Amino acid sequence: MVKKTSFSKIGNMNIKFFKNLYKEDIIYHYTKASTAIDFILHNNQLKFNKAKNSTDPIESKESRRGTVSSINGEYDGYEADELHVFIDDLENQFNQICFCQNYMGENFASENYITNFRGNEELFGFTKFRMWDQYADKFKGVCLAFSKEKILSLNKKKLEIIDENIKYVTFQELWEKKIGHIQGDHLQNIGKEKYKDQLEKTVKKSFFYKHVDYSGENEYRIGILFDENKCSTEKNLHDFIFDKSKMLDISNCIEAIFISSYANDKQKSDLLEYANKLNVKIIEMKWKYDSFEPIDYKLSSEFF
Repeated sequence: MVKKTSFSKIGNMNIKFFKNLYKEDIIYHYTKASTAIDFILHNNQLKFNKAKNSTDPIESKESRRGTVSSINGEYDGYEADELHVFIDDLENQFNQICFCQNYMGENFASENYITNFRGNEELFGFTKFRMWDQYADKFKGVCLAFSKEKILSLNKKKLEIIDENIKYVTFQELWEKKIGHIQGDHLQNIGKEKYKDQLEKTVKKSFFYKHVDYSGENEYRIGILFDENKCSTEKNLHDFIFDKSKMLDISNCIEAIFISSYANDKQKSDLLEYANKLNVKIIEMKWKYDSFEPIDYKLSSEFF
């Protein structure tokens, strides 16, 4: 008698896979399947995007700063103007790549924990439904898992990286922490260069604040200050472009590929080829009416 195999069991994931992902080192990036196939995995690069192009007005809206002082006319107006230009340049030069993280601190990955993945879904960065919706082509895209340590080790010497976890704050705290008006009194007291140093530290910190409503993203951000002399070469039709884009090298940094069950078969096939080439797991997120089921796509595709 031939024993029937339940389709629901084909490709089921071993709990050890999830334990290996449940680390502070693992970070996730959501994107369209076409972007992952044609650019990220093809070139082994992630592209930095200008923060000012963000849809979040807190990050993209131009500020309206002035210079205020109780010592009318005694500070150097030219120095104050120079500081305004300095701040604007920092904010306009900031480029970023955004990732999300696991929620660490639970005992999911403890030595003796052998139960199923179900019940622990919210601990992981690849299970965020709003991220799949907003950044992964409305549940049709991809989530790539990376080793943060490998990325930083590979790129620290190539790029002057500014990286940090996002801090989620209220509107009042945003108002307090982002740079407002230049203080003429303070400029006169400490001088332009010292004030500039203080402003630079504050501006760079401000790149890593978001409103508390985004806290579910649990974001980690890698940023740089754009320098056209250090750009990567891109090809656009028949032309080469040398001064537009900055890239983050991700060679050998991918730990897993998560694909959506809504992706088309051609995209799934292409992503499977990359997973085989990189020797990493490719997991299909099978969306269900009450949650999802993570399936080992290599095994399930071989069976069918």
